[in-house]
Amino acid sequence: MRYAIFTDIHANLEALETVLAKVDELAKKEPIDQIWFLGDLVGYGPNPNECIVKLRERTDVIIAGNHDWAAVGKIDLEDFSEAARISAEWTAQQLTEEHRTFLTNLPERLEIDDCTLVHGSPYGPLWEYLTSEVLAERSFQYFATRFCFVGHTHVPIIFQQPDTIATEATHPLANEQNDVSLPSFDENGEETHEATDDDDTTELAAVRPQQQTTKATSESASVAAEFLQNSIADATDEVAKIHQQLADDAPEIEAEKKEANVATTVDASSEETAESDAETDTEPDADVEEADDSSESADDTTAKTEITSEETIQSAEDRLNEEIEELLALLGLSQSMVNVTNEMVIPPEGDWQAPDDYRAIVNPGGVGQPRDGDPRASFMIYDTEHGITFYRIPYPFEKTQQKIIKVGLPRYLATRLAYGR
Repeated sequence: MRYAIFTDIHANLEALETVLAKVDELAKKEPIDQIWFLGDLVGYGPNPNECIVKLRERTDVIIAGNHDWAAVGKIDLEDFSEAARISAEWTAQQLTEEHRTFLTNLPERLEIDDCTLVHGSPYGPLWEYLTSEVLAERSFQYFATRFCFVGHTHVPIIFQQPDTIATEATHPLANEQNDVSLPSFDENGEETHEATDDDDTTELAAVRPQQQTTKATSESASVAAEFLQNSIADATDEVAKIHQQLADDAPEIEAEKKEANVATTVDASSEETAESDAETDTEPDADVEEADDSSESADDTTAKTEITSEETIQSAEDRLNEEIEELLALLGLSQSMVNVTNEMVIPPEGDWQAPDDYRAIVNPGGVGQPRDGDPRASFMIYDTEHGITFYRIPYPFEKTQQKIIKVGLPRYLATRLAYGR
């Protein structure tokens, strides 16, 4: 069996049509049995209804993403960024009643043969970002199939774990009697799932917590067990929030550096060179519908600051590790609570196959909103006999940019398409 699998269209009709055309081209050479979509059909982009029609015509399986349910009021918008909230509210006004009902009834999770399908993660199907081995460790305990296919981060990524330990509990402390796959609970005893904003996922390879070995604390076994019950999931959720906060802070950090005239992308040797660089940076938006000069300049600066320098990435990584250590210190630990047994792999553009006796969580990347610095649409073909093939396809993002501006969505949403950020 062969399956075309993709995710995160975000109402980008040009990207969707390009991917479907490539799928048709591949199907002529070797049949494709089904097409699976992993959520976030709408949000950010200018063609929600058109994308829903196209996807319903072509796909066999569709699951819900957080933006899909946000557009129909099933998710509170308070945890969305401003741009995400504006686009969700705009999308809600555009949807036909039929499409509203369709999005409302999308399933949150599906299991098909040896595959689990969710948008975010097995642990948090709609909201959790799998951006590190530490976060993926918990999710391996929340599905029993060989593969789990996810989206949400808009970045192609693989987490693989030996099947011999995949179904065992992950022990954060040196206590073999405690199962740490426990959710966190609030003061009323209700299970909690902290939602985080999904705008601008940082490149996964840039911010990953350092792997550290398991270490027992000086607490007794009984105290450790109680500690695990109340805080393990809270701590890993906090790490996810730190990841997202770094992603949200990156543009602001770059903007501050720009104002101080120390941005790494600008040659500060002369004003003429700086002006020349600024003109060059506007080229990807040259085909966008004309606007006043000040607006164009502001958007070009935004686009430029989205391309994070290595110095800023290193700073973000240092901040992440510092905050993790502070968190663990507050919890009474000096090292990471999670014994990491999985490995994060950046997939090649082309063929990949899971090692024998391994399970894997696989993200094909985003169709309409890539976040890894590559503006090309991303999808994959899963062949049950030969493994997975990853594809990147260029599409005319300039058309999508023009539409975003024309309908009045934030220009930032148009600008970043050219940079895959």
